[in-house]
Amino acid sequence: MSSPPDPVAELVGRGVRAELAAELAESGLLVRVAGEPVVLAPDADPVTGRPRVLATLLGGPVPVPPLTDLVRSRHPGAESVMLVLPASVPEPAAGRPYMRYLLATDALTPASEEPGWLVRRAGEGDAPDVLPLLVKAMVDGYEGAGSPVAAESLREDAERVFAQALAEGAVFVAHDDSGFAGHATVVPDEDELTGLPRLELFDTFVLPARRGSRAGALLNSAALRYARELGLPLRGYVSGHDDNAERVLARLTAHGWRRDTTYWSLPLADERPAGG
Repeated sequence: MSSPPDPVAELVGRGVRAELAAELAESGLLVRVAGEPVVLAPDADPVTGRPRVLATLLGGPVPVPPLTDLVRSRHPGAESVMLVLPASVPEPAAGRPYMRYLLATDALTPASEEPGWLVRRAGEGDAPDVLPLLVKAMVDGYEGAGSPVAAESLREDAERVFAQALAEGAVFVAHDDSGFAGHATVVPDEDELTGLPRLELFDTFVLPARRGSRAGALLNSAALRYARELGLPLRGYVSGHDDNAERVLARLTAHGWRRDTTYWSLPLADERPAGG
């Protein structure tokens, strides 16, 4: 009879950095579902505060009912499970997408300069143009993911992201003869499992009146060039599960973005038997 695998060695072999693998092995959060390692961590919806559990898959796919049964037994107050799926694991049939991350690939070709357009690095003086768009993007993201939130409550979050991007990342703004058209904000990030640095395209937002122009392509290209100059991966995301989210996802993947980590919501109440 074979001995059980050394959890630290197994996780390191799956790409988890050694320090984190040792912490997880001792934490009590590491479980097995159908033989695959999964981290179950209590969490709460950032808007509603409703209790949920983050289930980070560190191996292959796992069947849903055994996983949700295990969550209920360990965290009886949880209302949902947020699956954190690596790119190699297919999205399950049950539940719905909350946020899908995408990685820029070498297939993406930056747009060339466009006559009449100026895309430049932003400074603090661009805050009046950029901050309202960051707030709008946050509101739209939460609403698309099923957690509506008031715009005024996100102002400080937008200010924090803008300040971090100016100091540690980059903000690009696009102008033409008519003035400001939109922004692309890039913030530093780190892969939680591997510890490797990367960049996140936190938001690209083009003013509604300027959509259909070259602004979006030029802004995304500026962010892509910035990441390539630093030699870092660039990832973006699509929030929610409505038709618009699906259209955006399809467009991005068709133009050279590929799937990365997916956050997938599984409501627990829907699976309980009637009267249970």
